[in-house]
Amino acid sequence: MRHIIFIATFFVTALSFAQQTGSIQGHLLDIESNNAPLIYAKVIIKETGAEVLSDEKGVFKFKNLKEGSYTLVSSFVGYETKESTVKVIDGKSINVKLHLKADSISLDDLMLTLASADKKDTSINK
Repeated sequence: MRHIIFIATFFVTALSFAQQTGSIQGHLLDIESNNAPLIYAKVIIKETGAEVLSDEKGVFKFKNLKEGSYTLVSSFVGYETKESTVKVIDGKSINVKLHLKADSISLDDLMLTLASADKKDTSINK
């Protein structure tokens, strides 16, 4: 009889501890090219500092997250950085789709960058 009580207690506690975390998984997509996946884009959880890169299908995943709200910061070279809030629930996997759009650079910014680069080149050659 003791063995049955011990085994039952073990399984009840094991199951209650197993469901203390959740996960976030999602896709990073390029909004301007028909939702093509963004390969090796960075996703960071602002609150924990955890960081992952999306795979060749634009998929990313965070595991073992405690219940609560998290801010996902997604970025990719040449694209605008985007923040999204996600609520994690214990024992659940939350699926999200994040869409990034290309970052526009103004002509003034481009000229300033080129002028700055030109000054560096001329000062080195002197």
